[in-house]
Amino acid sequence: MPINGVGENPYAFLNPQSSEKEETKGAGELALEDFMSLMTTQLKNQDPLKPLESGDFLGQIASFATVTGIDGLQNSFDGFAQSLTSNQALQGSALVGRSVLVPSSIGPLTAEDGLKGQINVFEPVTDLQVEIFNEAGAHVITIDMGSASGYTNFSWNGFDETGQAMPAGLYQFKATGTVGDTSTAFGTATVAKVDSVLVGSGNQGLTVNLAGIGSVPFNEVQEII
Repeated sequence: MPINGVGENPYAFLNPQSSEKEETKGAGELALEDFMSLMTTQLKNQDPLKPLESGDFLGQIASFATVTGIDGLQNSFDGFAQSLTSNQALQGSALVGRSVLVPSSIGPLTAEDGLKGQINVFEPVTDLQVEIFNEAGAHVITIDMGSASGYTNFSWNGFDETGQAMPAGLYQFKATGTVGDTSTAFGTATVAKVDSVLVGSGNQGLTVNLAGIGSVPFNEVQEII
């Protein structure tokens, strides 16, 4: 017998759109009409001495709706993450062949550009020096920078203290100066060319592969030159 003019299903009023169209679902998924069918069967077969209370019934409906909403939200976040990954790939492709400035105490010496870097002089000094060492740690040359303050660029043309050209490759360097009466070391960065980029997944983000240095997270890049 119809109830409240709805039809044979006394619970159809909880899903008024179910009679107009069916929800799209994949194999193994439980749609709302399936859930309501299960609830109807549960009511038909419940213990008459211990009937299901309306509060329990509505609680199960609310739980189903919550799970369905969370699943939809997760799908939205997955789509957003894929969009970010695609955007990172486009950004990364534009970096290949460019030079970037990254925190480092080693840098590549090339015949075309020499070795370039930057010093973070957090306190004004009048005797700033940059010492260059080869990969084995042997001293090559000391570059006198004089007075400096703030971010200070330096470059080395690749010749040692005797005027001999050094071979291309990686070299170590450190910057020091006197602050007050104390000899102080300063943070350094180097300029290197981007050979390739790697688009990671999850929280890994974008990684740049620098010539002679290796992989560096993109968030460590201080400047794109």
